[in-house]
Amino acid sequence: MRIAQLAPTYERVPPRTYGGTELIVHLVTEELVARGHDVTLFATGDSRTAATLRSVTPAPQRYGEPSDEGLTHAEYVQLANAQAAFQAAADGAYDLVHNQAGIEGMVLAEKSDTPVISTMHNPFAPATQSIWDFYPWFHHAVSAASAASFPARGALPPIHHGIDVGSFTFGPRPDGGFLLFLGRFNRAKGADRAIEAARRAGRRLILAGKVDAADADHVRATIEPLIDGVHVQYVGEADAEMKRRLLAGADALLFPIQWDEPFGLVMAESLSSGTPVIGFRRASVPEVVDDGRTGFVVDDVDGMVDAIGRIGEIDRRACRAAAEERFTVARMVDDVEAMYRSVLERVGAGATSGR
Repeated sequence: MRIAQLAPTYERVPPRTYGGTELIVHLVTEELVARGHDVTLFATGDSRTAATLRSVTPAPQRYGEPSDEGLTHAEYVQLANAQAAFQAAADGAYDLVHNQAGIEGMVLAEKSDTPVISTMHNPFAPATQSIWDFYPWFHHAVSAASAASFPARGALPPIHHGIDVGSFTFGPRPDGGFLLFLGRFNRAKGADRAIEAARRAGRRLILAGKVDAADADHVRATIEPLIDGVHVQYVGEADAEMKRRLLAGADALLFPIQWDEPFGLVMAESLSSGTPVIGFRRASVPEVVDDGRTGFVVDDVDGMVDAIGRIGEIDRRACRAAAEERFTVARMVDDVEAMYRSVLERVGAGATSGR
């Protein structure tokens, strides 16, 4: 198949540090190329790929960070990237466009004659309903919980993320003696709840992750006063090597989300390391964590404190085995290929999602 992979332009593909969507785009793209597909990746110019790379910008532009030209709207670059993909598609270059760049890609997909599949990495936003009303193609979510929030028209079965499980070191007996919070530091991720749970359980907690400019005030007011460097330690934004070392060494990953996380890639990464996950009962958490076997699904901080005391009940080998069975790149791309074939067969039979 000739496939256009449309990535966000907020991070490089693959990301240097944080960037869940860009990591998934990378893994899908490279595996599709390895399987013999003709793939063009529309992403930032500093991206690394075995596919053909096309870009409208040499480097990523994040939200709130002005470009060298003083441009403060990162979405403008995102739209230009999507436009380049659909212009090429209009010339017949591709059998299918896989839009992983969200709403901007969906807006331009309205006029596409080439079939489009949009992967919804973010939750449904009611304010975008008018865009969905005019989007004529297909979409899928990354968990069943997330899929339930999106319009039914054009919906395809959800596909759980996969990761390079083998690249994560299995820690059968962690010697670090710490709990771990790994993620962005905003209200939705719940770092303050992780700190509260760890302190009440009398356990050391390591915090690692990115602080966006938009979240700096929240971190200064809510998180920083609780960091003492001994019981609660912040180690900065973790690159790939640090992330793997922390996950393999942790007794458990705390995942006290305060929002409907569509998937939560760090949970699969933790299980790949043999590290159980203790997460709040929201969105995708019950789909990823097998309660009592690969971690614990709890309702609140009280439940998290109790679960921390039960970490010893979890067999870390069962965590790794679950990752190897459910969250590999091969399984994910098997599902993606099947989705592509299904869409092309339906289009060949004269059907699209809404026309």
